[in-house]
Amino acid sequence: MTTAPLRLRPLEEQPASAGRRKRGLIYVRVSKARDDMISPELQVGHALALARSENIDVIADPIMDLGESGRQFEERRIEDIKQMARDKQFDVLILWIWSRFGRNLRESLQHLDALMDYGVEVRAAKEDFDGKTTIGRFAIAQMLNIAELESNQKADSWRDTFERRRNKGLPHSNRGRFGYYRCETCPKWEFGKKLETCPKCRNGILKVDRLTGPVLAQLYRDYAAGISVRKLVADLNRRGIRTFTGKPFASGDLHAVLDSGFGLGYVRYLIPELSHQVVTNDDGTTKRKRVNRQRDVTAFLYYGGAHDAVIDDPAECERIWDAYAKRRMAQSGRSFFSNRPRYSLSRHLRCSGCGGRMQTALRNKKYRRPLVDGLPNPLDVTFRCANHIDSKSCPAKGTYVSLAVAEKWFLEWLDREAQMSEREAEALAARTAALRTQNDGDQALLRRLEDVQSQLQGLRTNDDKLTDAVLAELVSEDSARRKRTELDTQRQALIREQTELHTKLKEVPVQQPRPPQGDLLTARKIYLAAGQADRRELVSKLVREIRVNKGRSGAEKLHVYPLWEAPPPWVPREPSSDS
Repeated sequence: MTTAPLRLRPLEEQPASAGRRKRGLIYVRVSKARDDMISPELQVGHALALARSENIDVIADPIMDLGESGRQFEERRIEDIKQMARDKQFDVLILWIWSRFGRNLRESLQHLDALMDYGVEVRAAKEDFDGKTTIGRFAIAQMLNIAELESNQKADSWRDTFERRRNKGLPHSNRGRFGYYRCETCPKWEFGKKLETCPKCRNGILKVDRLTGPVLAQLYRDYAAGISVRKLVADLNRRGIRTFTGKPFASGDLHAVLDSGFGLGYVRYLIPELSHQVVTNDDGTTKRKRVNRQRDVTAFLYYGGAHDAVIDDPAECERIWDAYAKRRMAQSGRSFFSNRPRYSLSRHLRCSGCGGRMQTALRNKKYRRPLVDGLPNPLDVTFRCANHIDSKSCPAKGTYVSLAVAEKWFLEWLDREAQMSEREAEALAARTAALRTQNDGDQALLRRLEDVQSQLQGLRTNDDKLTDAVLAELVSEDSARRKRTELDTQRQALIREQTELHTKLKEVPVQQPRPPQGDLLTARKIYLAAGQADRRELVSKLVREIRVNKGRSGAEKLHVYPLWEAPPPWVPREPSSDS
């Protein structure tokens, strides 16, 4: 009789079963917060029950993806879990049911195989199958396949619902609208709660509100006549008129109301091809990502609605809509988001103490000066070092400058550039051209980067083919696992090289040719006559960054680095004596 073979391993390589309990990690996913959702607490409770019954030590708080779809993996924390698996931080990943891991069969299997390659066991508390056996792996694949089927069926159901609403002349959603009401007896709409309706208004057709309806009609007429959005918003807030949700109007809120075309008798539906966009990842792979940002009027199809317009004359409605759409499309390059920079030098000012960005603060309301073009007076706007304000991490204890002072010294710099003699300008252009010639070596880095991205895309294609082969039982799972480990090793090496190439390319800023003297003179005239938004656009075409030094408002307070001049490496500055 022969004895069983023995293999001696170092202590740190001993399997979990050798002398210690397994370490577990709980993963929770909820696609959307709603009243009938499977709550995170319930999922965690079932996972903890499995851990107790199997003597698994849960090593950390549950990793949660709340409000994330199971069809996409990019926005979720699956990569964090895989990194923890590479670092041998846990042995078992515990789910509630398999659909919580994903509703995309191919990608779910790829991520599960990767976790198994790292030695991690994946368990589902309510659908517990042994993934180490052939039958168990088959059952897991079937549960994931069912999850994908359920997701596809729900998507089909929603598409049918939207098509029925469109055919009836009803909008995409059933919530209320500014300028309209449902009826006097229905409860008021509340965000995040199911909309309750009475029998009189279950048809979903809204009625024109006698108070806000005329306001909406006048907004369309004023915008079509060329009145600025800033003036319209200021007038609405001055009169105390609020949005449908009860908050003061901002420019983005006004465009959301007007872009819908609802007040002029239209209902709109997004063009399906524009609901997603293809995004390229750093490793060269691509993904379909839902576009949730605000879209312009060209992204929708407009149908005649079953409701009444706020203007009785259909011909006038059509004429105003044509004028509105024409003006909106002409301004499509501009943004009306309230979180975008508001001032001429926003995003260009940098603290010389730490190199960090600078954020704005306004003077106390009691002492503010009158508004200028609907924005605070430049003397009331102060830019401060964000690192010092947020974390006190600036070595120079922060810098600050008012918008008025910054604009003053920026104009001084622009004057010097515009009045530079022809001989000085030619010498500067020659130096700039020489520097650009020195940067031609970056083309080799760019070519190598393209090659790396191409190789990463090829690895992703091979991975997909390997998964398809496993599903078709053309390749054994053991062979596929060995091949996938080899592909993962190649991928990690290429990603490291890609990161190094990106770092090298970022170290050398791109330099642009210096504009002619006449263009600089014109830029100064435009700057003096323009508002803050147009000034900001002008500055972005001239300036790379503006470093703010400590001290009082002297000639050395700001240093401007234009796009045709490479800024020197940042060096921390010591606090000056006059700060």
